[in-house]
Amino acid sequence: MKPIHLLILLILSTKAFNQELQNKKAFSILVGVKTRITPIYLEKVPDVVSSPLTDILEQPDMHLSGPGIHLTERYETSTKWSFALHQTVRYDYIYQKLPLEYPIPPGFEATIKQKILFDLYTDVAKDIASKKSTFRIMIGFAVCGLNSGFTQTFRIYQDPNNYTDYYKEKNFIFPAATAGFGWQKNRFYGELKFGYCWDNPTLFNTPFLFPEISIQYQLFNLAINK
Repeated sequence: MKPIHLLILLILSTKAFNQELQNKKAFSILVGVKTRITPIYLEKVPDVVSSPLTDILEQPDMHLSGPGIHLTERYETSTKWSFALHQTVRYDYIYQKLPLEYPIPPGFEATIKQKILFDLYTDVAKDIASKKSTFRIMIGFAVCGLNSGFTQTFRIYQDPNNYTDYYKEKNFIFPAATAGFGWQKNRFYGELKFGYCWDNPTLFNTPFLFPEISIQYQLFNLAINK
């Protein structure tokens, strides 16, 4: 298919979807838990990323994954399309603090740094309803790792007795394209979602995939048909 045909198809599909959104069926809020499973790196990475000249030890498998509280606001339309916003809050690992002296002094205990992290999602889904349940097929976008900022110190030695410390502001924020499916029966909803990140914020510096599993309870479902 030529690019112009793809563009025309996208414009028509977007127009049709916007028209359907004018006749909203319902608005619902769901709350529950979500866990992000260990990332699947698309290139070979080392077991641990560290340097004797920095004060941070990164372990990306720990701060790119983990459980959190998951909130969803969902808009449904009369043609079984839905649009959803999601927020996940996690209290998670960021890094371990290391001394800049090398070799590491005997008896040193690395301090583990944790922070409250926020992940934001949005998706569009096709809802396939039966008599007792609803199945959702979705695609979307996410921005993860908000509030993960920190200061890293680099030490450069001019000679064994003289050095200069440099400071750099960093974070573990990353974008992702997502796709998945969900299943709801009565007020209980489960979802399996897969994400693809092309801009890894860690020193691993490779794209990665990550699966996520969530279970939620629908607090209410407000009909807003016109």
